[in-house]
Amino acid sequence: MKKMIFVLIAGMAIFTSCDKNDDKKEPAAPVVITATGDITSKMNEFRVLLGEPLNTTTGKTSGRREINWDVVPEEFITQNLPKTFFNPTDAAAPVARQRGFTYESDGEFRVSTNGFGNIELTLATQIQAFSGDRVFANISETLWDTQFQVAGSTEAATVNGFGAVFLDVDIANSSFLEFFSGNKSLGKFFAPVHDANTPFSFVGVWFKDTEVTKVRVGHGNGKLVSAGKDISNGGVNDIVALDDFLYSEPKASK
Repeated sequence: MKKMIFVLIAGMAIFTSCDKNDDKKEPAAPVVITATGDITSKMNEFRVLLGEPLNTTTGKTSGRREINWDVVPEEFITQNLPKTFFNPTDAAAPVARQRGFTYESDGEFRVSTNGFGNIELTLATQIQAFSGDRVFANISETLWDTQFQVAGSTEAATVNGFGAVFLDVDIANSSFLEFFSGNKSLGKFFAPVHDANTPFSFVGVWFKDTEVTKVRVGHGNGKLVSAGKDISNGGVNDIVALDDFLYSEPKASK
């Protein structure tokens, strides 16, 4: 009888120990997708991870969001975009722009129809749009943060994945996405140098069971507004812009 009681107690101890270990289990490693050249197939792989459908209205809790800059009205082309351009919450806000994406950092967030050739003429042949004819950059900074809100509201939100198209990355390990959960960095993931045929690079990162509260974007090593020519045109800086953004539906923070 004593032997049986000892076995039962030992079994309970092992079971309890397993439970405690399960509680401390490390989250799954992120899935990282990168590509250069014809990046469409890799972007589609990333879309599968983010989930269906592509949401265009508010009130969603699954699926994904996408941003390309061709929906930006002409009057904004020579102006700074508001930090909440893709999540306005005023009564007259267009639902199609309520995508839960905001900028946390300061800077001059601009869209261009000519690869920012209006700032430096030679960039017009270097920075080409991936989709449509408009590209995006923070022209006064090379490092800035984005945060997320529930689409159509100011409620803080998290995502599980985010990806971006980088344009004309010439220097390895310079342009990147860095992911955060609160103040904890979840890692920095670099956009690969573009191939010889196109200026396009893509990097997307998906976390199975980790909530991402913000993404830090680094593009190039010179401020576009003052850097002059790109390194491939005889300049000293790698001038990089961006196109499409893809991310999972922002969900209310727990």
